[in-house]
Amino acid sequence: MKRTCALLVTLLPIVPVAVFAATLNQPIQTESGLIQGVSDPENDVVAFKGIPYAAPPVGNLRWREPQPAAKWEGIRKAETFGAACTQPASPSGKEPAEMSEDCLFLNVWTPAKSATDKLAVLFFIHGGAGLFGSGNMSGEGLAKKGIMVVTVNYRLGIFAGMGHPELTAESPHHTCGNYGMLDLIAALQWVRKNIGAFGGDPGKVTIAGQSSGACNVHYLMASPLAKGLFRGAIGVSFPYDYLTKPNTIPFVRQKEENGVVFAQVKKAKLLADLRRIPALELIANDPATAKAGLRHLGSGIARDGWAFPRAYPEALDKGLESDVPTMTGCTADDFGPPAKYMKTTVASFARSMPQMSEEKQKAFLALYPVKTDEDAREMAKRVQNEGMLSSIFYWAERRAKTAKTPVYTYLFEHVKPNPEHPEKGASHGSDLVYEFNNLKTENLPWSEEDRRVADQVSSYWVNFVKTGNPNGSNLPEWKAFDPHEPSTMYLGKNSGFRPIAKTKEAWNLLHQKKSAK
Repeated sequence: MKRTCALLVTLLPIVPVAVFAATLNQPIQTESGLIQGVSDPENDVVAFKGIPYAAPPVGNLRWREPQPAAKWEGIRKAETFGAACTQPASPSGKEPAEMSEDCLFLNVWTPAKSATDKLAVLFFIHGGAGLFGSGNMSGEGLAKKGIMVVTVNYRLGIFAGMGHPELTAESPHHTCGNYGMLDLIAALQWVRKNIGAFGGDPGKVTIAGQSSGACNVHYLMASPLAKGLFRGAIGVSFPYDYLTKPNTIPFVRQKEENGVVFAQVKKAKLLADLRRIPALELIANDPATAKAGLRHLGSGIARDGWAFPRAYPEALDKGLESDVPTMTGCTADDFGPPAKYMKTTVASFARSMPQMSEEKQKAFLALYPVKTDEDAREMAKRVQNEGMLSSIFYWAERRAKTAKTPVYTYLFEHVKPNPEHPEKGASHGSDLVYEFNNLKTENLPWSEEDRRVADQVSSYWVNFVKTGNPNGSNLPEWKAFDPHEPSTMYLGKNSGFRPIAKTKEAWNLLHQKKSAK
């Protein structure tokens, strides 16, 4: 998180690939050719990995809109993941097994028995601050519950967000810097045209994303180019305070200005010179580039009057292009460790109070009283989580003024077993293994409680993908957002729908602060 320029797919008609009645352990016909997946007899799920949804964006296609994938002869073996998109070393130390600019691949997991099953589809967008990560993860755990899962790689960093006057000049839409987002739209277009052959329903697609992937989900809901490509959305762990700030989407001119400086740093006189620079050299740890502060180039989106005509807050207030049922929330330790591992003291807690009048500060300390450092840590965590949830509530409140579809909000509290790092708690991203029902993919001391939580939370996801509503039999009731009821769904050992703040007075104080922004 921390995370063209003309799109060809808008110029080509969306014609669904012909669907034939065949079992899915046979080659599948896509628009580019036949592919053969890998069956898992234990779960009756077939996986198709490394499917190209667009041409490699290399050479003269670097910093251009995604182009159609080349057709192939014979049967393509879809047995292994494609390369992750070129990226710098991750702060987490986790590196992709393989990375390349030739990375526009997606993966499909399907439990369908025939092409006529018409299953609902989850389209997942990975996080990583827009700089790291890939869609090379397992969708099997969710697929075995009766939905299809698609994960996707898309351009990152400078390859996703580069701007330059020459790029704008060569674009029929006079834009640049949207390449990462245009990749996602191209992948959704691929799903619309091809997913029926895998037993999926192109009219029942739900987009989901975690961290910066969740931000992309929200931006897709604001884009006219993505309208009609999905019917539901899930946003996992993204700060809504950031999302609702003005001017978080840079203008094309800002991209261009940053790109000119970047070219000077790289000693490239022309766009053609930049395109000849090797990928790893472009993203090398270059002090001159860092000093230039080219912050707009790392974002694969630009406010251009075409793909993204408005700032997100303006789009939210005027009505999102895609008004679809939405499920969104965060983890209890998304933006800080559990209380016992915080370094807050009585003195630092008083200094860290939200900016407000002296009168409200006194009211705040009365509502969140601390006498000891332990009290201070507990209250600091409480303020942090209630503040996060109130930000989500405020976003949902603004959305509700124009939207007709429901929102379901949550706080994921369950702590992943991590004996070596208990200080992480319910940390950023720790919930995905539960939501994807993927415990077996990680070698941890899982308990029956972990398995129960994974089954419950993944069932909410599956229900939402199928119907636009997470509720189902044998699950605690999850109410939709109600502006008159400041509550959310708490997911974990004791799942249930409960108030966001401990007291009505605390909520009033938090809500006044958010509404005043």
